[in-house]
Amino acid sequence: MTTKLVTLLISAALAAACTGRAHYSGRATVYATSTPDMVYVSPGVHVIADYDEPIFYANGAYWYNADGVWYRSAYYTGGWEYVTRPPTVIARIDRPHAYVRYRPHNYVVRNRPVPVNRIERPVVRDHRGRAARRGGGYYRTR
Repeated sequence: MTTKLVTLLISAALAAACTGRAHYSGRATVYATSTPDMVYVSPGVHVIADYDEPIFYANGAYWYNADGVWYRSAYYTGGWEYVTRPPTVIARIDRPHAYVRYRPHNYVVRNRPVPVNRIERPVVRDHRGRAARRGGGYYRTR
């Protein structure tokens, strides 16, 4: 009986590990979610489907644009780092905000992403110069 229970618990743990779910950590919160639905934008670039933020996926990373500056992360929920030169496929995106709530014709929801109010946005560097000289070179968006 005990052997069956241990076997059952191990099987359940392995099944949970193989569901395609990943854990993402924010500042004090950890989110568990499946990979969101991605839709085609251009060769090598996808965007999270029908989402309130235009978060792209290309070259094995998620990409976020804030005021014309690109940020990269391994997760779409946070961990953003500033990128001086994004890959060409990302840099070619003319108007990133045109992809807010983007969904192609006949799109069917399969995996809903984490709600947009739960994602961590990047800390955006203030490139205006004067604020940086006063020591206030960073500000938080939204």
